[in-house]
Amino acid sequence: MATVGSSARLQFNMAQVQTRYGSQLNDLYNSKLANKYGKYSTATQSLNDLLNSNKLKNKSSMFRDQFSDLYKKIYGISGDGEDTSSVSTAQAVKTASANAGGAAQSIQSFANSLKYGGELDADAYKAQAQSFVDSYNSMIDKVGNSDNASVLQKGVLMVNTGKVYSSSLGRAGITVGADNKLSLNDDLSNVSASDVKFVFGKNGFTDKVIQKSRQINEISGGSGQFTVKPTTSDNTVKPADKVDNVGTLKELTAMVKDAATAVKSYAHGLGKDGGEFMVTDFTDTAKDFVEKYNNFIDETAKSDKAGIQQKGVTMQGTARAYQHALKRAGISVGQDGKLSLADDLSNVTEKDVKYAFAYGGFTDKVAQKADQVKSLASSASAMGYNANRTSTYAYNTGALFSLYA
Repeated sequence: MATVGSSARLQFNMAQVQTRYGSQLNDLYNSKLANKYGKYSTATQSLNDLLNSNKLKNKSSMFRDQFSDLYKKIYGISGDGEDTSSVSTAQAVKTASANAGGAAQSIQSFANSLKYGGELDADAYKAQAQSFVDSYNSMIDKVGNSDNASVLQKGVLMVNTGKVYSSSLGRAGITVGADNKLSLNDDLSNVSASDVKFVFGKNGFTDKVIQKSRQINEISGGSGQFTVKPTTSDNTVKPADKVDNVGTLKELTAMVKDAATAVKSYAHGLGKDGGEFMVTDFTDTAKDFVEKYNNFIDETAKSDKAGIQQKGVTMQGTARAYQHALKRAGISVGQDGKLSLADDLSNVTEKDVKYAFAYGGFTDKVAQKADQVKSLASSASAMGYNANRTSTYAYNTGALFSLYA
């Protein structure tokens, strides 16, 4: 007897083979044979009954072969007739969705940093894209084998969205296969920054993946937290070298807040009560802020807590959003979201510094994220974390701050 879960699972797997088999699916659904004969413990026995039914036994051998092939694809039956489908645990789905969401956010931040018509670092993009493709495909596998009807329904929407974006993904060097999984092309020489920014930037495919990943994660018992896996330019994911750096983070959060407040106060005081702009004074203040900020970003990336890692990623995205204002004050934002102070600040004016820092904006965001990281670090510390327990707290409780607060 078909259950809600098995029906949703069938729908998901049928979506996976739609591209390859097209209208042949109607022969399975319209005949309603699957509902009538799908009563045995294995899909293999049900297939045998279907092939011997009055509806199919007189069909041509080619039709029967095609129908058999389609049925096996839907139910995950291997060539030797054994049912190879295995139900994914809620934990497996939860972990896969957290990884996919993190990879989607990472490549989105990378894409947002690009300029339409600008240059594309092919190696950096390849690393980001491969990490995203691997994580996305793993989630599709786990979701497709879930027995949770709600998870499977979200999976159907996900793979259908992939089809909608297939042309845009193709221009970015990624192919959507007949099984709705993604594959990264070996040759990315024709991919432009505009192509990457269009499909992976804000309001692109990654927004849909992030949304569905979070929903699947929450349905599976998670709290919508994503796992970030930093990539290297040699197209590999960095090894699991995360550390329990709660003590260091607590010190850094206070330091980066003080540095942010100092540069804001300096800019705000210019032109008031004799506050005169001096390049040397600004250089010292800005240099301290840049150094503390970069150390803060480095330590959040090293953390073994998924929530803390994500706050760092969000902060990097915020830096890119303020990059034009910061540039006027002689501070550039790299593709990694870290800051660098120009060697020559002689062209920086009081107006530039006030524009960048006097009214908060970026420095207020830094202070806000520092407070959130401090709270996350304190909460994780109270749970007795160590370097070998990376994200159980984030996945299994709702106590952490929202990533998008």
